[in-house]
Amino acid sequence: MKLPNFRLYDTQATTSMLVAVFCAMCLLMMSVVVFKGINTANWVIPYNPEAGMGQYRPPLVVLFTAVSILGGLVAAFMGFRSLGQQRNTKQGRSMVGLLLGVIVIPLAIVLYATWKELSEPIIRSTGGA
Repeated sequence: MKLPNFRLYDTQATTSMLVAVFCAMCLLMMSVVVFKGINTANWVIPYNPEAGMGQYRPPLVVLFTAVSILGGLVAAFMGFRSLGQQRNTKQGRSMVGLLLGVIVIPLAIVLYATWKELSEPIIRSTGGA
């Protein structure tokens, strides 16, 4: 399998767009993980850290945050590098990669801060008196 030539601006533009779309999908999945079961009356996100999906929610939030921020940085950098180059015939892809990458980064930070601020583990009693 031949690796793409990242010295070509067209390749950078296409890669930038694909990475940015992947990061946007990660951000959507992160919002589902963060806001699942939110209680708007008390503004808390309860989760059970010992069973079910709740035990995987904190690591998933951190994973999606890291992937979204790092991928957004890569997409924005590659989109910026290839934007405006005369040999780049895919300027639209550069613009999409740059803009989506720049939008994904702060949204991932906001979702992570929301999770850290509003999440509360459910405390279960052991039944002993």
